Amino acid sequence: MTHWISAPHDELLEKAVAAITDLAYRAVAERGRFTLVLSGGHTPAALYLKLARGIKEERYLELGYTLPDEARRPVRNPESIILPWPQTLLFQGDERYLPPSHPDSNYGMARKTLIRYICIKPADIHRMPTESGDPEADARRYEALIRGLFHKRGSDEAPPSFDLILLGLGDDGHTASLMPDDKAALNEKERWVIAVEAPNGKPPGTRLTLTLPVINEAKNVLFLVPPSRKDFARSISNGERPELPSGMVRPRSGDVWWFVEESQKQNQEML
Repeated sequence: MTHWISAPHDELLEKAVAAITDLAYRAVAERGRFTLVLSGGHTPAALYLKLARGIKEERYLELGYTLPDEARRPVRNPESIILPWPQTLLFQGDERYLPPSHPDSNYGMARKTLIRYICIKPADIHRMPTESGDPEADARRYEALIRGLFHKRGSDEAPPSFDLILLGLGDDGHTASLMPDDKAALNEKERWVIAVEAPNGKPPGTRLTLTLPVINEAKNVLFLVPPSRKDFARSISNGERPELPSGMVRPRSGDVWWFVEESQKQNQEML
């Protein structure tokens, strides 16, 4: 099922936090944990800050959600509810091959805007390794980590089914670090994590990324889209651009959520 939510910036983030909170508590109730894959770039930073703060209980109920029996609340803001962070496992959908301290590191951005503010066990934060100097080895290392967490037996099982994968939408239709011209990466069927080279103009060149077989096994995929790409996102969600990486995101049995920000001009026209 595809869900399309379009709203001004603050309202959109509020609705995204509510939806993610609901998915998280449902996952914990059904499976005892919530597996969340973070996206990179600059777009999700504001969402991560909102996720760390939580959402007002009154607003959560207004949006049609049911209050979880074991809802967690921030100590400094007991009127809000937050994700069940102690039962959450964090992963990355892609990463630039840079140390976490680098200003362009996706993990560094997530640490500054989300991880530093939440109550989560360090052992449940699974970042992509980028320090060995061997991107291919690090990709295999991260894949082995995922296999170990999701499967008890050998290495030939089907890809894991993450509860929620957050994704962005590039102006060229790329998502995660799956680029339109990288046919080898887009056609990968066996590997779960691979090292890729971004095209010119998208530094840094080397990145690690989840592959489509993993993304398409997710229970939920959520795209967060800026207003400048609203029409582009609509064409992709309508199935009009199946050749693009973002158009190839079609979860086998999961839902796709499009959270698309409206421009200020669109907001004024609606008044």
